[in-house]
Amino acid sequence: MASANISLSEEQFKCSICLDVFTEPVSTPCGHNYCKACIMGYWAQRDVSLCPLCKESFPRTPELRVNTEFRDMLELFNTTRAAGDDSSSPARPGEVPCDFCHGMKRKALKSCLVCLASYCSAHLQPHHTVQALKWHKLINPVSNLEDRMCKKHNKMIEFFCSKDQSCVCMVCLRDDHAMHEAVSLEEEFKDRKTKLECMKMKVNHTLSEKQVMSQMIQNSMKQGWQVMERTKAEIAEAFAALEASIETKKLKLIGLLEKKQRAAERQAEALVTQLRLEIAETRQISTKLEGLSKTEDDFRLLQDLPSISSPSNSKHRFIATTQSPLHVESVRSTVAKIEEMLNKHMEDIIREANLVDEEERVEELTDVIDDELGTIQKQYSIKVTLDPDTAHPSLIISEDRKEVWYGGTKRPIPDVPARFDTLHFVLGNEGFSSGRFYYEITLKGQTGWEVGVARESISKKGVELSLSPEKGCWTLGSYWGRCQANANPPVILALSEKTQKVGVFVDYEGGLVSFYDVDTRTLVYSFTQCAFTASVPFLSNLLALRVITGTPTKTRIYPIFRPSCEDGSISAPLQITPVRYTKGK
Repeated sequence: MASANISLSEEQFKCSICLDVFTEPVSTPCGHNYCKACIMGYWAQRDVSLCPLCKESFPRTPELRVNTEFRDMLELFNTTRAAGDDSSSPARPGEVPCDFCHGMKRKALKSCLVCLASYCSAHLQPHHTVQALKWHKLINPVSNLEDRMCKKHNKMIEFFCSKDQSCVCMVCLRDDHAMHEAVSLEEEFKDRKTKLECMKMKVNHTLSEKQVMSQMIQNSMKQGWQVMERTKAEIAEAFAALEASIETKKLKLIGLLEKKQRAAERQAEALVTQLRLEIAETRQISTKLEGLSKTEDDFRLLQDLPSISSPSNSKHRFIATTQSPLHVESVRSTVAKIEEMLNKHMEDIIREANLVDEEERVEELTDVIDDELGTIQKQYSIKVTLDPDTAHPSLIISEDRKEVWYGGTKRPIPDVPARFDTLHFVLGNEGFSSGRFYYEITLKGQTGWEVGVARESISKKGVELSLSPEKGCWTLGSYWGRCQANANPPVILALSEKTQKVGVFVDYEGGLVSFYDVDTRTLVYSFTQCAFTASVPFLSNLLALRVITGTPTKTRIYPIFRPSCEDGSISAPLQITPVRYTKGK
């Protein structure tokens, strides 16, 4: 019930214009209360002074004074609310309860290592006011205070033995660990927290590497399936063409045989017709000869003996046409040779495909695991140039817009809105709001530098030292010989001083920015879950008393560069170099 009453009081002490607790409360002639700045700003935007709630208008703008009684009530409310926040909130699951609260246990604010008890804000007051309790050791609330006591001597554990890696009390340190190196628990806690942060950074770095590797393997497998489908289609097309060619030759050969057979049949029919005529003629001669052979008139033999023509050559012509139009054995032999040659070539192709497949698989896995940079270089490299309109006046851009260096002094150039006026940065000319891209920078001669990508909305005026992911900037830099990823907090990296070239890879939809040492072909650092797309903030329209909610919009990101400029002298150029794929070691 207490929380409900506090909530009701908050509503009573809220200005209906800014929707927050009153500051300098004033009352209008109609009796309604507002913040002085809110109501004066409301009237300044209108021709007629009226109350935003009841809409009563006033002939002249009223002279308003701060309502002192209402302000005193407001101060009392704020004080009560602050005290309620500290001491009245009950302990939730997982929080340490106060050991001295009866009934509802409030959340403990501190734990005492001398009393071995935890106290809420109200019960902790004696430790701040009673002289005998002020020396007690107070720590953030913990639930296992008994573990802070030495089981052997019943004394508070205050030290950590570095040799035995154990927590000890004063008596243990004097008796059993006198010659050992020991530090206070606070120092050991601080050292352990530092180690913990380093381990977290290493684990996160390893995790990002494995995530990138996993994505690369998945992409490789997907591309492998696509290549296999294309190869299957090409093989099927090649064999279909071969089958069509063989079928065409077969049909042509059969057609030729049928044509020759039809020609032979026509020739045979002509010969049969001729033979039938010759047979009829021969039969007539035979009949006539038979009659002459029976006559007894010898003179008739002299007059009627018929002449007999030479034998016909039809038999020879017929025998010639019945010979086979081609040698079947030649056809069988030729087809067998073709089949043998095809089988031999196909066995060679299959054997070669098996070897190539194994080599390609090993090579692909090697490329992915040992040299994922090669795949990125081949698929996602782009052309990047510098935008002179964004360059700090001390930076000089080459004519081809591929190099930038520190010129030592500011040049008298126009201060356009897109130009950095304090920080020595320059943006790339090309912006991206989707897809993946990769570019490389040569660092030869650079003692301090910074590269990466940034939102187009980053601050370009004044000193903005926090160019972090929260500010829309994902960069890798070298500062006084130390390389770091500009996360929040920064991550110190072991980048070799001999590194001459750095590659930057961005996956917009995947929210990934990775930096590679091109010389050693290793991943240096990856920003993951990057919020490239900015959201329009929620705008409160105070005059109309309504809220306009923003919606996410596609934000362009640009490559960002900073050459060496620490010592104030003219620096060597920071170069954007063409991406050349070279096989990893």
